[in-house]
Amino acid sequence: MAASEPTTASSPGTSMLPAARTRRIIKEDKDIFACGADSLFLISKATEYFVETLVREAYEFSRLDKRKTIQYKDTAKAVQSIEQYDFLGDIIPMTVPLKKSSGEKNQNR
Repeated sequence: MAASEPTTASSPGTSMLPAARTRRIIKEDKDIFACGADSLFLISKATEYFVETLVREAYEFSRLDKRKTIQYKDTAKAVQSIEQYDFLGDIIPMTVPLKKSSGEKNQNR
């Protein structure tokens, strides 16, 4: 197995995400009345692929800092620097140091 391959691969026709939870999330959308098993599977696989690619990008940022563990700041850097993840900018923002944050509050007074 090459280093770039995932260590936990699901067998064909299965998803690593629980179908019941995926179905529950889909049912939260009031615009969707029904979701077939094939649609549920495709949504689960697309979600797996999305998470895998985001984690791979975040891992590259952790390697640049000479670390093997992904931290929040690595994911935030990936979201900020890769145009594909622009829609996550409000959900995964860059962290602001406390000193800088409190300094801005004092300037606004």
